[in-house]
Amino acid sequence: MTQSKRPATELESVATSATPSWLRTRSGRILAVAGVVAIVVALAAVLFIQFAPTGNTGAAPGATPDPRAGESSESPVETSATPGPSDGPAVPDVEPIPLDEPADVAPGLVATITKVEAVEGTARGPGEVAGPSLRVTVTMTNSTSAVVSLRTTVISCYFGADRTPAPELREPGGSPLPASLAADSAVDGVYIFTVPADQRGNVTLLVDYSVDVDPVIFQGDIADLM
Repeated sequence: MTQSKRPATELESVATSATPSWLRTRSGRILAVAGVVAIVVALAAVLFIQFAPTGNTGAAPGATPDPRAGESSESPVETSATPGPSDGPAVPDVEPIPLDEPADVAPGLVATITKVEAVEGTARGPGEVAGPSLRVTVTMTNSTSAVVSLRTTVISCYFGADRTPAPELREPGGSPLPASLAADSAVDGVYIFTVPADQRGNVTLLVDYSVDVDPVIFQGDIADLM
């Protein structure tokens, strides 16, 4: 038994009848393609709007952000640090002693300003400035039977009513106190301080022996020892 085949013309007729009439013409097919393209473009636009990165809405298009944004518009004030005469310990509130009198520093230990000379200070070390100076000799006397340490002893000088620190020099003839003082003996320390000639009527010399005891303050007209 053989199966009959439908003629090709009949199949083509069926396919043609299933296609909408407006697609059977060339103009209809162009309109269809144009519609598809329009739909694709619309979808692409929607996706771009939703997922495109957003920039800084506060900046104008094409503007480069100012790295100084948020900073004060005022120009910084330039200041030049002027170094003080010297960096010494602040003068404590201790009753001063006349320059020409001895002072008890600690039990059995006495400090005395034994000599003051007017010299021309010489700059040798870093930061030193030459000028009219005072060369001060401080004598430490130990009346105890034990060696006394002078390792932490600091001698400072100030001038004027406001006690301006006087810069310290090493020349000419500076020789600080040694690290220790033998029993029943005395030793000298020589210090050079730059003090203007017109400020020597009120000079303060501070002998700071240790953090455990109050410092000794000598004060007065330096001419009393010259």
